[in-house]
Amino acid sequence: MNQLTLPGALDSLALIRDYVESAALRAGLDKKQIYRLTLAVDEIATNSIVHGYAEAGLTGEVTIGAHLQPSALTVYLEDRAAPYNPLRSNLPSNLDAALHEREIGGLGVFLALKNVDEFRYEYENGQNRNIFVMKLNEKSE
Repeated sequence: MNQLTLPGALDSLALIRDYVESAALRAGLDKKQIYRLTLAVDEIATNSIVHGYAEAGLTGEVTIGAHLQPSALTVYLEDRAAPYNPLRSNLPSNLDAALHEREIGGLGVFLALKNVDEFRYEYENGQNRNIFVMKLNEKSE
């Protein structure tokens, strides 16, 4: 699939979701897998736009792309926002607590990382690259 480059703005999120859903349908993922992948990419894209660009006083673009292989669909999200590695996020320690008792932050990233089969992060030459992998032939339960 051809990659798509969009402004690093919240208005781009709908197009990013559409791209991910289209790639997932082409790959033959089931509805639950499509939902999980879309949720994961949406969360990381939102963080890149809000925290990496807007809150850091930066502007730029977000690029979404996908590669389909016989065993997996790989979706990547790239930006030149402030460096941010979701794998180093402070994940919530009180997941069993009621929502109103939890600390703010971390839950979205936790769900994003949990909802894909594999997640990788790279930072090179001023660019964040978030990589989401969904295995094929392993339908979700």
